[in-house]
Amino acid sequence: MKKISFFLMLLISITAELCAQSKSDKAFEVPDNIIISRRFTVSLDKGNKVMIEVTDITDLEKVANIDSLLQIFLKDIAGLKDSLSDPLTSKRIDYLTDAEGRKKIRFQQFQPKGASFLINKGELSSLRTEQDTINIISVIANPPKAQQKISRSNPRYYHLTFYLNDVSELKNYSEMLKQKISTIQTQVNDKWPIVLGSGNHYLKGDPSIVAGQPKGFVPGGNGDFLVLNFMVNVQNYKNYFVPSFSLGAKLSLTNRERTFKWEPGLFWEPHFIFAKDALDKLHTYRNDFLTFTYGQGGITDHDPRKDFSFSALLSIGYLIHREGDYFDKQTFRLGAGKFGVRKTTIEPSLYFNNFFRGVTPGLRISQYF
Repeated sequence: MKKISFFLMLLISITAELCAQSKSDKAFEVPDNIIISRRFTVSLDKGNKVMIEVTDITDLEKVANIDSLLQIFLKDIAGLKDSLSDPLTSKRIDYLTDAEGRKKIRFQQFQPKGASFLINKGELSSLRTEQDTINIISVIANPPKAQQKISRSNPRYYHLTFYLNDVSELKNYSEMLKQKISTIQTQVNDKWPIVLGSGNHYLKGDPSIVAGQPKGFVPGGNGDFLVLNFMVNVQNYKNYFVPSFSLGAKLSLTNRERTFKWEPGLFWEPHFIFAKDALDKLHTYRNDFLTFTYGQGGITDHDPRKDFSFSALLSIGYLIHREGDYFDKQTFRLGAGKFGVRKTTIEPSLYFNNFFRGVTPGLRISQYF
């Protein structure tokens, strides 16, 4: 019994420690409910780089004076000079400014997991392989008018992440970064060719500026978007096995907080029935439906491109092209609800005409591509 009690106490203490550590980490991060809409990575020199993240492209105005921002930052961490002197440890500095202008600083130092050495002209010397990391995060006071559809109630942020061979090198990049930010501001809408061998894009006017998507958009950062869809379907109609495909588009509309979205869509859906005629010859009869779909529900991780939980889902199709006598004139197909596993969905449906006369139940299986 004592062993069990000791084990439970140990488990509780570990859990409490992990929770406390998690809360501490969150205190030096951009809050989860803040949507970062643009992200750029700027290569400096000697393998150093900085990632620039903002809630709206207009927020770059607030980091345009980066020389002054870095000067203030270096002054505030001057007291860490002795801790920064160890040449073999990698360092991380988190520097956060809240809405009231108060500053929080966290310093972490990491010992190397192993020993690395450099041999130069017969001399053996220790070699550090991990870069230092500096996070500068700030709530933006008096932000400019937003260009994108973002939250009106949440504060706006900028987040600068430096990856440096040594923290002391930061002071060398003030003027260079000022020029890079100005370049992004003036050329962000120019061409962004793809970086060969990767999914990234570079700014044509300055290849040292790279982004995951053109113009620096991040997944979910743009909010509303139009997507083309192609699906292959099979369903039953009366005693017929009916394959079909769907070709169309969905418009995804989100709220400003990226917590809920609405998805209207329009699709062309030819249905194929294979049957023998009076001469016992096999024929293919194509019957086309024009289908309107609608779905709504909560968004996962503030990213409208991820799968989400539907709170309402329906589709209504109307027969616009008829071959053979298999479908009645003015036939509708109504679908409601879906069960899905990855890109495969199962949807119950009803075929009917003349205001729910001649009702035929059906089940449809769809594969998205």
